Amino acid sequence: MSAPLDLIPTTLERIRQDLAGLKMPRALEALDAIVRRLEQGEISALEAIDTLLSEELTLRENSRIKMALRMARLSTIKTLSGFDFAFQPSLDRDRILTLAQLGFIGRCEVVHFMGPPGTGKSHLLDTDLID
Repeated sequence: MSAPLDLIPTTLERIRQDLAGLKMPRALEALDAIVRRLEQGEISALEAIDTLLSEELTLRENSRIKMALRMARLSTIKTLSGFDFAFQPSLDRDRILTLAQLGFIGRCEVVHFMGPPGTGKSHLLDTDLID
């Protein structure tokens, strides 16, 4: 049950207008490639819709995370991979990596980072927010 070929451009144009009206820029950008895959039989109609929506949701989630990081006003973006464990040899690297998995939250445990200034406490706490 396919549409007559002369209706397809009109339908696609209406979908483009609807996506623009709904403020779905990533879905609009991905539409042509998804329609091409659909026409070639690589994906079903439901998979095409799913892909279109997933593309838009991914963009929105990434934008939400970027906005949250800006609002957090972290001085610099720090990652655990950027932490110099050699500079602070008293830290147990495996223990820090285990803490970074945030399993203590599910177990309702409290974690305290204590030590003198300049030992990397803030860096490690900031990385838990980002990684």
